[in-house]
Amino acid sequence: METPQHKVEQPPLQTTYKSRSRDILMIAVISGLGGVLSTYISYIGNILNRLVGVPFGAGQFIAGLHVFWLLMVPCLIRKRGAAAAAGLIKGLVEFFTGSPHGLPIVLVCVIEGLIIEIIIFLSKQTINLPTLVIAGALASVSNVIVFQILYFSGASFVYIGLICLAALVSGAIFGGYLTHQSLALLTTLRPGRLAVEKERTVSPKKKILTGMSLGLAVIILLSFTGGAIYYYKNIYQLPWQGVVLSIEGKVEQPMKTGLKAYASEEVTISAALNGKVTHIPEQDYTGVPVRIILKDARPLPEAKELKVIATDGYEVTFDLAKVMNDDKMLLTENKGKETTLRIIAANYEGGYWAQKVSRFVLQ
Repeated sequence: METPQHKVEQPPLQTTYKSRSRDILMIAVISGLGGVLSTYISYIGNILNRLVGVPFGAGQFIAGLHVFWLLMVPCLIRKRGAAAAAGLIKGLVEFFTGSPHGLPIVLVCVIEGLIIEIIIFLSKQTINLPTLVIAGALASVSNVIVFQILYFSGASFVYIGLICLAALVSGAIFGGYLTHQSLALLTTLRPGRLAVEKERTVSPKKKILTGMSLGLAVIILLSFTGGAIYYYKNIYQLPWQGVVLSIEGKVEQPMKTGLKAYASEEVTISAALNGKVTHIPEQDYTGVPVRIILKDARPLPEAKELKVIATDGYEVTFDLAKVMNDDKMLLTENKGKETTLRIIAANYEGGYWAQKVSRFVLQ
């Protein structure tokens, strides 16, 4: 008869399997959600660019929201490689849901995940506020560096430095700090479920500040969620829906059309893009004059402006009377990973050369 001393307790195989399956599922869900919502984050970035008056860069003030999801994963799953795996999955989801950056977005997300892995490793697996802030800041700024290496825009090094600084601060706040507060909120809701280092007892005054921080985190998360619902319901278009231009607003004939219907009206002009940051030398562009497309929609007499809206939320507004007399404003097709519509506005600065155009709204 076997004595108890010789018994060796082994963890049930089913429990181990379930634990691994749970980890894989959590990585897939969190990083997948981050990949889908990154399109919405880019939309918010475009709004900031428009408010500041630059074609790119201002959106880096919220770049930390891109790495928020990658930071959440290693905090909830204390396994080496979790952040890198999340970066790969997030990048693939972004790519297949129509990221304007194409396949390089996978590389960007993987690098972000690897940076988070390195910082956590150097901290000896101690996940606390300083670790999260440093990891979020460095991971966030890495996307600026990678994109500048892959798609150098001709921007000055001073401007690139300012963008990196914005990304660094955003990664620290919206990446590291927001992650820490979100995890603290989860701890409050489900005590003992969080893999974050316990902090020492704080004074009543600090407890009040902590409560305010948690409240701020809740407000940010709810605002982010509400905005995302609005964006995907009213603005976002699935990349596989095709290249269709919708003309609406103050017109007699609202319509949806493509450039194939105007093949006989195509013209070629020579134009240079002169933006505040980006400059593209003069070259030829072939497309359909915007005024010809608008004539078919028959603008109403009270229509004064043309608002051009892109699928990523970018907007520019033109004086309608000038557009109807402009032979150098074209709508062209950009052909790459996906075909999109683009405005060539030879008589305007670069910020008006909108890409991924989906709607003309007369107002």
